[in-house]
Amino acid sequence: MRMIVIADESKCVQKLGQFPLPIEVVTFGLGAIQRSISEAIAAVQSPGPLEVRVGKDRHPFVTDGGHWILDAGLGRIDDPAALAHALSEVPGVVEHGLFIGLAQMAIIGGPGGVEITERN
Repeated sequence: MRMIVIADESKCVQKLGQFPLPIEVVTFGLGAIQRSISEAIAAVQSPGPLEVRVGKDRHPFVTDGGHWILDAGLGRIDDPAALAHALSEVPGVVEHGLFIGLAQMAIIGGPGGVEITERN
């Protein structure tokens, strides 16, 4: 299987953290999961606000799997691998937006055209 990331150029940054980090979580025990996520983040870097993502209707956004998304406003992420590992260890975390070592290709579109980057 091959993972390909497709994005627009606004997602390209020098350091991760410019945008809130999405963390997909189960809803059962949400309060405890949020506390555990905050503790895991604090063990690796400075924590930031952790908010349930809501839709235009102001209700929590629900993923295809029936889970919720927590958006972590962390600012600069200096050690994405350590943060990814810490988040993956939290019971109730389904997935997070740090796809460390997973993508073999990135297709980035912008006004100047499309740029394709492949990992060896």
